[in-house]
Amino acid sequence: MQAPHTFTVSPWPWLPPELVSQILEELWALPLAIEERSAVFKNACLVNHAWLVLFLRVAMRHVHLPSPLDPSDYLRLLHERTAADGETDPFTAEASRLANHMCRSITFDIDGRSPPADDDGDGPCGEPAPEIKLYSDADTSGVSTVLYMVSALDRLPNLRHVALRYTDWGYDDVFAQLAAGAFPRQATQLSVEYAFTAPALAPLAVYLKALYTRQDPGAPRGTVPGVRHLAVGGAPAEFVADMLEVCTGVETLELVYPSRLYVLAPLPASVRTVVVRQPGRVLGKGEMHWWTMGM
Repeated sequence: MQAPHTFTVSPWPWLPPELVSQILEELWALPLAIEERSAVFKNACLVNHAWLVLFLRVAMRHVHLPSPLDPSDYLRLLHERTAADGETDPFTAEASRLANHMCRSITFDIDGRSPPADDDGDGPCGEPAPEIKLYSDADTSGVSTVLYMVSALDRLPNLRHVALRYTDWGYDDVFAQLAAGAFPRQATQLSVEYAFTAPALAPLAVYLKALYTRQDPGAPRGTVPGVRHLAVGGAPAEFVADMLEVCTGVETLELVYPSRLYVLAPLPASVRTVVVRQPGRVLGKGEMHWWTMGM
């Protein structure tokens, strides 16, 4: 009798963990909208247990708020777990330890865009007309709260970079966020970036840049002396000058699409390096000379 055929099932060509980690890190580093980042978080965690473990290490290393946790949830995650927390608390002691020791950067996405309206609005398809928010509200209060609690409770010992990404927002809010003077002392890099998304906002954004005036030097303000690397994008030169008044120990100043650099002269004595970034462009000698920058 002929022996029955046997079939060998080839093992699934699983990706090595190192490659998966690199893919997840590059995906998480993309400039995603809040909804997109939340979707990435949820979907990556559902692939399998290996992806869950690898992705949580990426997401806890470079934290984005809000996405998918809001600031209050993140602060609760950093809280050291005790028996008094009870079994119903979804955050374990291991999750708290991982979140506290893995974090290298926190990015706050402060989005001033209004959600689509169900009824007829002033914009197309029933959406509200685009606008630029000027003052602090519930969307930004989480920034100062998180920074204060991290500093006061001595959490995130490996935090090095704090980024504030404003969308359709005015320029004064960041000074209110830093006024408390509770910026984590272990964070030595600060990035502030502004973007205006709707074409209808372009004239208003230009107007805001032209209208911006220096902060009142006599007004009480907090200082962040521990920041060594300051990066600013999408803001007028006067705003950069005010940020240098707040970040008194800056050694490297990084500017994205800068203009009117003469406003910054003279630079603080602490500044040793100025980095000018114009993505997609090559700076010529003529433009460098126009900016009165040496070659």
